[in-house]
Amino acid sequence: MQRHLRWFLALLVRYFLRGVLLFLPALATAYVLWVILQWLDNILPTGLPGLGLLLLVASLTLLGYIGTHWLGPTLIASFEARIRKVPLVGFIYSSVRELVESSRRGYRFERPVLVRLSPHAEAYQIGFLTHEKPLLPHPELVAVYLPYSFSFMGKLLLVPRNQVEPLPLKAAEALRFVVSGGLIEATSLPPNDTGKAPALDTPPLAS
Repeated sequence: MQRHLRWFLALLVRYFLRGVLLFLPALATAYVLWVILQWLDNILPTGLPGLGLLLLVASLTLLGYIGTHWLGPTLIASFEARIRKVPLVGFIYSSVRELVESSRRGYRFERPVLVRLSPHAEAYQIGFLTHEKPLLPHPELVAVYLPYSFSFMGKLLLVPRNQVEPLPLKAAEALRFVVSGGLIEATSLPPNDTGKAPALDTPPLAS
């Protein structure tokens, strides 16, 4: 009797864990989206769920229309120039503005690379090439963003070009591999895949 009971309990636990594995990603995604929507909805509190979010979207759309058709580039530039002169406020505004403009122009984490941490050690880290233009007085350096595992943070490194090698991975796949600590498998793309990261105008990693 006890053996059958243990077998039955073990079966229930196995089914429970399988259910968790099947539905936990969906539940976590739904929860994160719900938290974000709740936060956006509370920016303009109205007492009615969802109305604040609709008002926020309508307000931003109206501001975009006014900025496009009524306020000319000269007025907007004058306003931004005044904001940038305010201590701390100008720094925050300029940083957010440049991030938004970079995303709008397509400067995203789309070029996964493999970075050799030291020319004399076989230790590598996956990152994303973010800036390849010459950085004076060190034109041989490029900017690579290295995300942390199990986190949404990272750090920026300036490394020699010959220590950076493009990875044949899709950007999203490389990011999932790093953030998961290597738990999620990253599959290399075929050599002729159009999604392959563009090559740098440099030789491969130095030995």
